[in-house]
Amino acid sequence: MQGFVKVADKNELSPRRGKRVTVESVEIALFTVEGQIYAVRNQCPHQQFPTLHEGILDGCQITCPMHGWTFDLKTGQGTNGGGRLKRYEVKVVGNEVWVEQPRSDPGWS
Repeated sequence: MQGFVKVADKNELSPRRGKRVTVESVEIALFTVEGQIYAVRNQCPHQQFPTLHEGILDGCQITCPMHGWTFDLKTGQGTNGGGRLKRYEVKVVGNEVWVEQPRSDPGWS
């Protein structure tokens, strides 16, 4: 699948916890919410800590465990704090989870 990289199998994902994967040296956090898989850069825009995969998941909201900034996984937009998460398109083929390849530009959105 051109432009996408296989990063996991669906059975590796938990609806209560994030999963960290690395694609071309970029850490990505995967989250499953009500059967939908979301992929975001595993880095809070606040102080760039790569810990979002360990954050508190509440519906489609992820809260950074370092300083409590919260983001909407559907849009990437900050809902408590500021900034925006870099989001990646996800495709599921059978049991395989594929994520859009990161571009070389490390921008946030």
